[in-house]
Amino acid sequence: MVTAMLSLAWATIRARKAAFVASFLALFGGAVLFTACGVLLESGLFGGVPAQRYAAAPVVVGGNQSVTAKTNTKEAESRTEQLAEKVPVDANLLGTVAGIPGVTKVVGEVSFPATVVAPDGRVLSGADGGHSLGHGWGSAELTPFTVRAGSAPAGPRDVVLDAELARRAGVSVGGTVRISVHAQPVAYHVSGVAAPSGKDGLDRQSAVFFTDDVARSLSADPGKLAAIGVFGDSSELADRVEKALRDNGNVAVHSGSERGEAESPDGAQSRQILMLVSSSFSGFVLMIVIFVTASTLALVLNQRRREIALLRAIAATPGQVRRLIGIETTLVSGLGALLGIWPGIYAAYGIRDVFVKIGVIPEGFELSISPVPMAASVVLCVGAAWLAAWTSARRMLKVKPIEALGEAAVEKAKLGRGRMITGQVMLLLAGTGVTATLVLSGQLAVVPAVTSSLFAVIGVGLLGPALMSRATRVIGRLLLGSGGTAPYLAARNSMANSRRLAAAVTPLVLTLGFSVTMFYSQTTLADAVQQQARAATTADFVLTAPAGVPVDVAAAARSVPGVRAATPLIGSEALVLDHDASSEPITRVKANGVDAGQLAGTLSLAVKQGRFDDLRGDTVALSEFQASWQGKHIGDKVDMYLGDRTRVSPRLVAVFENNLGYGDMLLPQDTLLPHTTTRTAGSVLVSTEGTADRAAVEQGLRALGGTFPGLAVADRHSLTVATDGQQQANDWLNRILLGVILLYVALSVVNTLVTATLDRSRELTLLRLVGGTRRQVLRMIRVESWIVVAIAAVLGSALPVLPLAFLSFNFTGSPLPAGPPLVYLGILAVTVLIGLLSIRLPARKVARTSLADNILTRE
Repeated sequence: MVTAMLSLAWATIRARKAAFVASFLALFGGAVLFTACGVLLESGLFGGVPAQRYAAAPVVVGGNQSVTAKTNTKEAESRTEQLAEKVPVDANLLGTVAGIPGVTKVVGEVSFPATVVAPDGRVLSGADGGHSLGHGWGSAELTPFTVRAGSAPAGPRDVVLDAELARRAGVSVGGTVRISVHAQPVAYHVSGVAAPSGKDGLDRQSAVFFTDDVARSLSADPGKLAAIGVFGDSSELADRVEKALRDNGNVAVHSGSERGEAESPDGAQSRQILMLVSSSFSGFVLMIVIFVTASTLALVLNQRRREIALLRAIAATPGQVRRLIGIETTLVSGLGALLGIWPGIYAAYGIRDVFVKIGVIPEGFELSISPVPMAASVVLCVGAAWLAAWTSARRMLKVKPIEALGEAAVEKAKLGRGRMITGQVMLLLAGTGVTATLVLSGQLAVVPAVTSSLFAVIGVGLLGPALMSRATRVIGRLLLGSGGTAPYLAARNSMANSRRLAAAVTPLVLTLGFSVTMFYSQTTLADAVQQQARAATTADFVLTAPAGVPVDVAAAARSVPGVRAATPLIGSEALVLDHDASSEPITRVKANGVDAGQLAGTLSLAVKQGRFDDLRGDTVALSEFQASWQGKHIGDKVDMYLGDRTRVSPRLVAVFENNLGYGDMLLPQDTLLPHTTTRTAGSVLVSTEGTADRAAVEQGLRALGGTFPGLAVADRHSLTVATDGQQQANDWLNRILLGVILLYVALSVVNTLVTATLDRSRELTLLRLVGGTRRQVLRMIRVESWIVVAIAAVLGSALPVLPLAFLSFNFTGSPLPAGPPLVYLGILAVTVLIGLLSIRLPARKVARTSLADNILTRE
């Protein structure tokens, strides 16, 4: 029986190559997406950046870059968040680690931003585009760096530059460079040039070496280290060090490929971002693949109505037909899934390279490849195909054989009860999401806006035949009244075949509606961030610098005649703890450090409770949303971790109006600054006296560039606030992965429309045989194609309207979303073009085939 079923299934596949190729291509594309997302997800868990600066140390002890908290529930679920700043290590641990059995040597690493100013005044960035990093020469062996020319630093004004940095600065041994460490630059003598073996410098940082004593004094906290390199003679060195330090929650032990995370927190943050985004997109991919596969298989099975009805009529039981369809589905989906694995892996590497170029993950990030994503891809593809085939064939197998033959001649008039209910539930969920978009505050409102659009598309897909029936009746009346053979035939065809029309329209609606919602929700959020920041900025000038602005610039700006106030904006993130939370025990909050005494005239955030004047010492100000979310009132303590894992509990002294640009938290600058990695501000806001000469003030501020190289002065209207690092990364990830998914959907649309059109060869030939000319048939197809794309364009454009309007109104008070209109027109044009060409080109092929060949084609 099994052999007979396999033989029959294989014969069916061979006889209906075109139909099964459509299913195969849909599942092949799904396997590529599943595999790529799976590899990226696994890499978020186990991938990483290989060590460079600490390449010579077998084990590295660094700061613990994560915080874990548990919910206040019986299950006590844990949630872990990555910290935004570099977490230091207590220097006292040097002795503890040195005493561990098997340890032969420990090297403490001091690391701090050291911006090099070339002799010609250029401010040089690091190799990764950020800061150059200063170290003590004693830690050079962690790479190792060796002196290529000159000698090691010996005096307090001696430095050694890495060869790549020295080349960019245009200096050699004996020359002079100015170096800024959290303040105005100081001149240093270049005593030597060093480099790692076989290279001029490192790929991810530029190194400046001072004497060990000078490096400790220049670092913000001489009692802290960036990391500890551990050398030993035991193969169990990492296990021994980890066992000795396991009770110290502030440190993490790294070995092997994990050592790269000790060099910079970017590696751990990148893994978390990659894991979160790829996992969330895997859910979207699963829904879309099931949706597309179900649409394709439903079309294929619908084309086989007569065949399945005949099998039932000659005594095949529903179970036998179900097994036959299951075997066919397994063969096609299994082959598509297996062949999609290797392209999926290559796609993951391609996506990784794009992520590196846009700065989401660091250069050299290594993907983790194992059989798990491949096996998961096969299981998901086969499972999605089985689910789609079962739901599509269920109705055909429930009716009696004689009724099946009758129904095979014409499309069933009504939808099944289950399909109707599911479609209505999807539309209800979409409506709930739209409402939530208007109610939720901040970036949370983006999530229901996007999901409501997806739910709406799925609902339209499920209710498609019923919706198409109504739409075609309206269009049909218009076409019937217009006269002409082609419009008449197109109208009658569309009205009689609402299911076929729905199968053609739904993928186009998905392409247009989902892509428009995803793109414009992100542009609306980005525009709202900048718009709200500019609205709250009352300063006349904004001072910025490529490597960050030293906080001393604010004091220097206040000394310029005509300046009323100047406050630094020190950007960071904090992790706020909620000990009573049942689901979110940790909340990541964008924080800004400010000088409360200088806010008047520079920053205007409406205070709802308390006073900004009290923002001094151990205090904090929260936005209305964050205070409500945490359940905090004036005078309450707010338990949190600052970016470098310092735990504080400042007192809440002010609650201000929500502002996406300036985040949800303000802290005194003296509180936040010591807990940032760069110890610099992102910008300085400067306001002038009412009677001051703006031109003279601007000239005085520009003169500060002589003391602080690279300082730029701009009008407040040009202010661009830094968006949340993780949100910015997520935006880019979403756009790239969205592009990949939409490419799959577009290919599936072409696949579905071509299959549906080619299946009409007998129908089109019959029209020719009863007197219709080739020109009339093609004109009918053209009218039908315009009906399809017109309905798709209207539905696809209408579905995002409410989510985007409510989202924009929530953020800006205007229902018009932000973003270039040309993007919408481009998406619409591509969607229309895909629809028209996918219907017309196959129809032309059918029309060119001889009538005898077409009429003899087996059904």
